[in-house]
Amino acid sequence: MKNKGLISLTLICMVVALALAGCAKSTAPAQEANFPAKTITILNSSAAGSPTDVMARQIARVAEKNLGQAMIVSNLTGGSGGVMLAHLMKEKSDGYIIATLTASQIAALQSDLKTHFKFEDFEFLANIQSEPYAIAVRSDSPFKSINDMMEYAKANPMKLKVGGQGTGSALHLLVLELAEANNAKISWIPLGGGAESVTSVLGGNMDVISTAPATVSQYVEAGQIRMLAVSADKRLAGYKDVPTLKELGYPELVMTQYRGFIAKKGIPAGAKARLVDAIHKATEDPGFQNYMAQNKMENAYMGPEQFTAYAKKDFELIGKLLGKMDK
Repeated sequence: MKNKGLISLTLICMVVALALAGCAKSTAPAQEANFPAKTITILNSSAAGSPTDVMARQIARVAEKNLGQAMIVSNLTGGSGGVMLAHLMKEKSDGYIIATLTASQIAALQSDLKTHFKFEDFEFLANIQSEPYAIAVRSDSPFKSINDMMEYAKANPMKLKVGGQGTGSALHLLVLELAEANNAKISWIPLGGGAESVTSVLGGNMDVISTAPATVSQYVEAGQIRMLAVSADKRLAGYKDVPTLKELGYPELVMTQYRGFIAKKGIPAGAKARLVDAIHKATEDPGFQNYMAQNKMENAYMGPEQFTAYAKKDFELIGKLLGKMDK
């Protein structure tokens, strides 16, 4: 009788265990189907008012309508994006905490952040924008061209102060490549973001900034800042008088700053699909398209697979550039 009782108890335990396992399996799809059930937070590594911050808020404003839940942007600056990525990695991979990603962070993954994060730690959701970098000065600067700037740097090693977001970022590498091509030495000053770059150059604390056209466009139009060159393949439609570095004799300096969204690896497929769909629809919203037009940016949307491949290619290129500069 005791053996029969033990067998019965064992069977009951097995049945309960199987039932619980079945519930867990059936609950996961249900949770994905109900996603999102609460507010979604977008982490951003640059300061409020920077191009990436503005892009994220513009997307959130429209995407939350499609998702039926609020989307808020939380700015976590510092560490070349490391503060933001560390926060992302501490959170659950459930889709409720995502982050912006730019070419600057991809570059940092090959430099400052290399020992802390891997490319494979993240899932790429969608890219939104892509634009070249701009080298700019205050309108009353003695530098009227890239040649003026480089001649000064060659004659005055380490005296030219050039600022931009992060150390080891694409913005940084662009300037270092330019200096190396001219056998010049400059002083790179890492800044918190586009807004700080603008205030630094306008305040006279920085001689030159490496930034994005969108960051300085309103100041260019107001006559306060002058762009010396852009890293585009051809001149920008809204700035026909600004030469490209390529046409100035630097064909290898065709580089772009892209801005999109990532999640921590392991995000549920259903949640990922919902987020990607809402973000994609947001880019098609007339209000968002108007914002893009005002900032002279074209649609650069890429879905998960294309964005992953694009970022991976850039990641490998930055690695090669950094390797060359270390030699």
